[in-house]
Amino acid sequence: MGEKYIGTKFKTIYKGDFKPNARELKLIKDLIKVGKDLAKLGCKDNNGGNFSVRTKNGIIIKTTGSFPHQLKKSDFSLVVGFKKDEVYTFGQKEPSSEARLHWGVYQARPDINCVLHSHDFLAVNCEQKIKDVIYVKEYSYGTMESARAIKNASKKGDYLIMQNHGVLALGKNISSSLKLIQKYHEKFKAITKGPTFNCRVKKR
Repeated sequence: MGEKYIGTKFKTIYKGDFKPNARELKLIKDLIKVGKDLAKLGCKDNNGGNFSVRTKNGIIIKTTGSFPHQLKKSDFSLVVGFKKDEVYTFGQKEPSSEARLHWGVYQARPDINCVLHSHDFLAVNCEQKIKDVIYVKEYSYGTMESARAIKNASKKGDYLIMQNHGVLALGKNISSSLKLIQKYHEKFKAITKGPTFNCRVKKR
């Protein structure tokens, strides 16, 4: 949460333009709506969170530096793989600094087709633990250590909280992932018995 954002921690290898087909455009449109829906929960910081969906060609993911609540079609790239510190992508912008984390989840969970990472600090800052939530200790953002930790943790459940960072919701589709965030947000809201508050962290 207090870590200074220095950009992506990998080299982006551009493979060409990203020209989404009709189905991919529909997925992008749905992710744009997700950003607005999460903003209504109070998760509306400078650039917090990142979203992705699995496709037959790779994963469509929000680009780094784009605002989740103000996304447009050009704010997404197609990641087709990575090797060590290189991420291979189609598009004009760098993919999210957490691209390797998302990719790892899809490797570990063949049943998952959407990963939503939100800076829901109502959940992150709640001291009381909730059953079925997978808690992961803090790692420096965008690193392979973080990606490996989340990849392993994702095998244990669909809703994860990264200490001092944010939450991850894994679903078979975009709708189920969003509902998972909303479900646990309401649970934590009931525990705190207070109004939601805005997220204020460095961009991811």
